[in-house]
Order: sequence, then structure tokens, then C-alpha cells
Amino acid sequence: DLSEVRILGTRKTDTWGPVDVGFGPVEVTSQVVSFLRRDAGTGRVLGEEPLDLPTRTLRTNAVWWSVPLETLSDHGIRPPEVPGAAHAAEHAAIGLLPLLASCDRWDVGGVSTALHPDTGHPTVVVHDAHPGGAGFAERGFHTAVPWLVATREAIRTCPCRSGCPSCIHSPKCGNGNEPLDKAGAVHFLDALLATTE
Repeated sequence: DLSEVRILGTRKTDTWGPVDVGFGPVEVTSQVVSFLRRDAGTGRVLGEEPLDLPTRTLRTNAVWWSVPLETLSDHGIRPPEVPGAAHAAEHAAIGLLPLLASCDRWDVGGVSTALHPDTGHPTVVVHDAHPGGAGFAERGFHTAVPWLVATREAIRTCPCRSGCPSCIHSPKCGNGNEPLDKAGAVHFLDALLATTE
């Protein structure tokens, strides 16, 4: 599927050096454009079938963090690596938010982008999956530092080499878990947290 998030306003903000953390209303638009046919026994992809479905719109609340490219570069992430690093950090953060917000990972969604039009920087957005919001993203905003520290540690200590369902793979990723960069996600989170530690 294709998804994008428009930030409609900012209700709360925090600044960690060059990093901006925000909370507020967003509009999430998504459209399912295809599905994969898989072998039931092996899971091997047999083909992709296009779909022509309408766009869905959700107005809800979100927490987001934006990191300037220069800050990411200072932490070893080159511009071509930003999409995979941000996407992996997004997945891991969504997977860990239930520990702090008493929700299920299906109660929230997310989008990461190498250049968000509303922030002007690489940005990760985690939003409530319920119209009008459900309080989970707001809880994420208020517990952002421990949430992101736990996210980084979950990725860093996972014994897999390049990513797995225990760290950066998501069962609900509309992009087929591509691109993902496990090492890049740790550096991305290091850049986010640098002034908080």
C-alpha cells in the first residue's frame, strides 16, 4: 500500500538539540495498490497482482520526530541510507510502544520518510489507528526518551544479523519490509537521543 501523513498542527513540542519531537493532529491517507500471491507451503512469492482501490483517509493524532540530515550524517548515516534506517526505527518503535502505552501494535501505525514536506527533515511519524486518536501517540510523546532508548536497545541486542520480526520487521508493513537497515536504525536512534543522554 501507499501511505502518507500530513501534519495538521502541533499541540505539544519538545526539542532535543537539533531534533524536534512533536504531537498533534494528522491526516493519514492510504491506498492498497497490489497484493502478493504466495506459495502456501513455502511462503515464496509467486507474483504481484495490481489493485485499483479507493484511497482511505484517517484523521487522528500522532507523535513524530525529525532529525536534520547533517545530524544523521554526523552519526554515520549517509543520505542514501536514511530511508532504510528511518523505516527500521519506525517499525521497532511501533513494536515497543505497547510496553509504555498499554496498547497493541495494531492500535498504532506509522510512516517514515527521508524528507517530510511538513518538517523539511527526515521524519518518523507514529499515529493512533483510531479516528480522532486513542491516546497512544500522546503517551509516546510523554515517554519519548525511555521509549526510544528501549527501541534502540531492542534493535542493538537482537542476535540477528540484518533484521527479523523480533527487532525491525513488521507483520503489517505495506512496503514488504523494504527498505530496512538494522545498523542504520541504531545510528538513527543514536542521533535522536544524543542530547538526552
